[in-house]
Amino acid sequence: MVKDVKTNVMCEISEARARIAELLLEIDDIVLQVNPQIEAEYATKIGYLENDLLKWQIAARRARRRYALAQARANSGVAFEADEFEAQLDEELAEWESLLAASVETFLEAAERAAGSRPMSPSDSRELKRLHRELIKRLHPDLNPGQPDEAARFFMVAQAAYENGDLDALRAIAVATEGMGEEDIVTDMNEDEASIELELVLAHERVVTQQLEELKRSNPYALKEKLEDGAWVIRRTEELKKQIEEQKAAAKAYDERFAELAGRSGNGR
Repeated sequence: MVKDVKTNVMCEISEARARIAELLLEIDDIVLQVNPQIEAEYATKIGYLENDLLKWQIAARRARRRYALAQARANSGVAFEADEFEAQLDEELAEWESLLAASVETFLEAAERAAGSRPMSPSDSRELKRLHRELIKRLHPDLNPGQPDEAARFFMVAQAAYENGDLDALRAIAVATEGMGEEDIVTDMNEDEASIELELVLAHERVVTQQLEELKRSNPYALKEKLEDGAWVIRRTEELKKQIEEQKAAAKAYDERFAELAGRSGNGR
């Protein structure tokens, strides 16, 4: 009877570990494949307009601030040069410019990934996922604690190969790591030890499940449904284009006011 209880617990441990492997596989697929694709699609459909809007928001802020500085000088009866505020504006808007630079860099990285992605045949894509599944079970540190450093290095290389869609590299890693991570669950545990191990494995499963749920709730994955909604994409692009035109108009208006003020004072270049 005791043996039957222990056998059932060991089966539950094995089943829980198999579920964890599937959860880890889904997490990896989202992080390494799905999210980069979403980022690339977002960049080409929406992101480029968001960057343009930020650029014109900075231009409008700069023009408004330049005019305000010049108006203050004029109100005090102090002469000014048309370009003397530029250094101050550069300093005041440095944080915004850094934000724009970072946003543009993110866009470029996503666009480069999209441009450099290699199309795969359905059979190659299936093999890529199959090999990745095998290597997750064989090398993932959560499923194979205490493995040597060599296994950890193989795992990192396998992750990079999967992210890049490098089927040849995954094939090579699969051959090189054959036999790793295939030890059976320790069976010399007594019933109490097996029960404790089951609780630990189930707790691990809950943690990984929560990680997957949080990943799906956060960007860029949360944008997936929106990008698949053509009406939403059109609405969003129209909103951004309208806002861009508003910022362009604001920048132009303040530039014109500044030029007029500089011209009246006789100090403009």
